[in-house]
Amino acid sequence: MPEPRLVRVALPLPLETLFTYGVPERLADKALPGARVEVPFGRRSMQGVIVPGPGPGSAHTDAPDPAALKQIVAVLDDEPALPPELLDLTAWIAEYYACSWGEACKAALPPPAAEALVERYVRIGAEPAAAGPRQQAVLDLLATRPGTWVRAATVVGETGATYATLDALAKRGAIETAEMESSRASAPTDGLTARVTAPELQAHQRAAVESLATALDGGGFASFLLHGVTGSGKTEVYMAALDRATATGRSGIVLVPEIALTPQTVRRFRARFGDQVAVLHSRMASGERFDTWREIRAGRRRVVIGPRSAIFAPVRNLGLVVVDEEHEASYKQFDPAPRYHARDVALVRAARAGAVCVLGSATPSLESWHNAATGKHTLVSMPERVAQPGSAPARLPDVRIVDLVAERKSGRPASAISAALHKAIAKRLADGQQVILLQNRRGYAPVLQCCDCGHSPTCPDCSVTLTVHKAKRQMRCHTCGRAFRLESTCVECGSGALEQLGAGTQRVEEDLAALFPDARLLRMDLDTTGRKDSHDRILARFGAGEADILVGTQMVAKGLDFERVTLVGVIDADAGLLFPDFRSDERIFQLLTQVAGRAGRAELHGEVILQTRHADHPVIRLAKRHDYEGFVNEVLPAREALSWPPFVRLVRIEFRGPEERPVQELAEAWAAAFGESSRGFAGAAPIEAIGPAQAFIARVNRTWRWHVLVRAPRSVPPGALRAAIARTTAGIARLPAGCRITVDVDPMGLI
Repeated sequence: MPEPRLVRVALPLPLETLFTYGVPERLADKALPGARVEVPFGRRSMQGVIVPGPGPGSAHTDAPDPAALKQIVAVLDDEPALPPELLDLTAWIAEYYACSWGEACKAALPPPAAEALVERYVRIGAEPAAAGPRQQAVLDLLATRPGTWVRAATVVGETGATYATLDALAKRGAIETAEMESSRASAPTDGLTARVTAPELQAHQRAAVESLATALDGGGFASFLLHGVTGSGKTEVYMAALDRATATGRSGIVLVPEIALTPQTVRRFRARFGDQVAVLHSRMASGERFDTWREIRAGRRRVVIGPRSAIFAPVRNLGLVVVDEEHEASYKQFDPAPRYHARDVALVRAARAGAVCVLGSATPSLESWHNAATGKHTLVSMPERVAQPGSAPARLPDVRIVDLVAERKSGRPASAISAALHKAIAKRLADGQQVILLQNRRGYAPVLQCCDCGHSPTCPDCSVTLTVHKAKRQMRCHTCGRAFRLESTCVECGSGALEQLGAGTQRVEEDLAALFPDARLLRMDLDTTGRKDSHDRILARFGAGEADILVGTQMVAKGLDFERVTLVGVIDADAGLLFPDFRSDERIFQLLTQVAGRAGRAELHGEVILQTRHADHPVIRLAKRHDYEGFVNEVLPAREALSWPPFVRLVRIEFRGPEERPVQELAEAWAAAFGESSRGFAGAAPIEAIGPAQAFIARVNRTWRWHVLVRAPRSVPPGALRAAIARTTAGIARLPAGCRITVDVDPMGLI
């Protein structure tokens, strides 16, 4: 009797072991590496991926015992869901980001296969027929598309006919009908199915495109940091490079930091590349996403646009990867594992495919800037805004700082809108121009405080204060989402002297309505964008001139281009500036610079007003001057002196559990054990553990949090660092009940 064929399967579990299964003869032809399979696991069944070899980080696999060997139940793909290129990429992700191969594979897989959508189609038939008005309308429509199958639902919708009308025409041979599989992939919008002419590029754009074209023509890997000020025309450079790649039969992936930006980006790219463009993101319906994924894999869509998960699109012959606004923290996956950074995965994928990777930003991450300075990326600068035809280049907006401390001393009534910002808004409205206001806090007031005893309501499940949402008379936790009735008296002392402190987007909107009763307002935050396509609808209304003022959180700071916006106001430029996180200054500088760039992007000159209580802070002063290089020169030496990224590698080990004391003791035991094991590390400078310490937000959703930071020289190989962390965790005899340990490589925040 022949030996059964064995395969290794990676399951989406936090276990480094690969599991061995037998392959029934009936499945042998389809049980290939990269294929999804259903397998028995304990008393249940699970879906996993067939993988080659022992796997990253695996000291061993389970030893197959032929007598006890379980077999694959089903192979879920006619051809492997993960081609060799993506399977190799997931192995790298598992190694670098210290997760299991199965967890990494899960991130790259399409959504669960949905049933194919079968619909009725019709086309003009061979037999002429006398017809009534509705029947004739159907024939007239189909006659404009001879030989083409058209969805019956489309015909009914456009002609006012019924399905009975179609049945009658089919019975007489006037039309043909068929049941056919339909694709749920999104079609090009606005009727744009053919390319529009590319605009004439300006000098700095042409220079950037020439650099990228040389690399594309070279046929090997190259990486670029495209540092262009806001409004410098980076998107046109991306499209010109993509034109070059697709003209030679290659494909491209364009990453955007947020789903909110996807519709605008898609419109621009579809106007240029037509139905080659596919969109992939997590808010798509499962069927639509799966059909889009299939079209990409089949090579029918060669340009893929989406947020971080789009980096796993199964494109063929990858030639170009663009990471727009590469500095954005939203490119980092936090939960669940793998906790990857799409920018870095993009670089690795491009390198392994021999493609060109472009990282674009007006405010590059310090990691990318440092990599360019040390020769890992080629730096391409675009220091000027694009000019309108026949005009000089648009200037960066003027920036004014309003000192809120001085304003409060002047005795002006409390309002989220300072006197200077009030006056500036009034002028813009009088001139028929538009205004964007950023307040990076949603809700009405961040804190409700008793004036008598000082008590502020906090979430019973999280160690954060509750935010007032006035319209619904609620207090909400912005960490776990719980909502509570807005109290009218203090629960501690019974006083009715409750004060709502601070201002969220709702309060800013209320103040604006009182100050400018005739102005048309729109608000864009998590509370107004919960429904599908709500981001796009709000921005479309603002772009169409249906509103004068757009108020929002950080989602209004990125990628928006409205020619009538001449004023941007930042209500609280200090928000987050003083957080105990080494990246705080970088995040705030980037946010202020990015939102400032929304003003004056066309012929009308722009102005920015920053309201702050720290008018002399270096970040505020440098943002006022649009001085990115000054910011780099201020911050990078301090990062190097204090041994923070990008000069070291950082891993955050987080400990969570339902009771604080066991979590603390687990963190202390882990840190002590890591200190012992890392002393024996050979071949590099020492690895150190910092902490443990309680997390800044100590409790989230009834779970206590402590963390340890592992800091290592850049010379330490990722695999060696992963192994040291894994050894330490394996040495913990038993985790306390309900506790778990998570590993975050290259964390974007320490809060």
